[in-house]
Amino acid sequence: MYIRTQNQYSKFTTDELSELLGQTTFQINNFGLWTSDHDNQASYISNDIEIVYYQKGGSRTLVGNQSYQCPPGSFLILEPFQLNTSINEGYDEYAYYYFHFDIEPVSLKHQFMSLLTKHGHLIYPHEMKNFEEMLYRLYIESQEKEMGYSSIITSALIRVVVEIMRAQLKRGQDDHIEMIHSPYIELVNEAITYVQIHLYEPIRLQQMAQTLGVSSGVLYKAFISVLSLSPAKYIHQQKIQYAQNKLLLGESVTAIAQELGYSSAYHLSKDFKKIVGMSPRDYKKQLQRL
Repeated sequence: MYIRTQNQYSKFTTDELSELLGQTTFQINNFGLWTSDHDNQASYISNDIEIVYYQKGGSRTLVGNQSYQCPPGSFLILEPFQLNTSINEGYDEYAYYYFHFDIEPVSLKHQFMSLLTKHGHLIYPHEMKNFEEMLYRLYIESQEKEMGYSSIITSALIRVVVEIMRAQLKRGQDDHIEMIHSPYIELVNEAITYVQIHLYEPIRLQQMAQTLGVSSGVLYKAFISVLSLSPAKYIHQQKIQYAQNKLLLGESVTAIAQELGYSSAYHLSKDFKKIVGMSPRDYKKQLQRL
């Protein structure tokens, strides 16, 4: 005798956030736990995205021009190449978990970061689920490094990112995400690859458009549609981020200008100040205080 059973199930329905993250590839660069038993002040710059969880103690942190009082149990989102200053004071012990990561494709990075920091860089404990036990288990995974550990950490990072984005949307009482459905996404991804390959030389819009098989006008329209900025501004941003990274490593402005195809250190400094808000010299002075 055969008994026929029928399972009742409901099919998953997609949503804008799942669609965005489904198109995103996460690259974990580092995960760990920082501890200290005394008050201190530290300034630092990261060349990737960082999410910090305050497990013990807290800090007053200056992110760009915004000051945040970060209590235990809160999450802080730090953007690439941004100067941050944290002051730990008033606690007997400090412990912070941290994720360092990047995402691809680059064409989604603007929208991704906008959602992650939509209403500020700090998420308070009451706005998030309790991740204490999960982060502790991740730390054990990162220390033991058994096969597949990086996949486990990446999956956990995605869960944290989802909760942060949910909290940001709730702050604005808006659960709708405006997805980018542009016919130019593939073209912009090809253009981004072109910029990465030719970053160390002068990049001319007309030549790039010709290589990609489109007009300069179409390429300009594509960048505005997908990234909300012009091709020229994107190229300058990429060159300046590279310059920031090289300054972190102690290279001179003159050497970096030559490496990036600038005609002089003056022209690099001019672009640098326009994007970063300070000259390379002032930026290096801040780095020397770190």
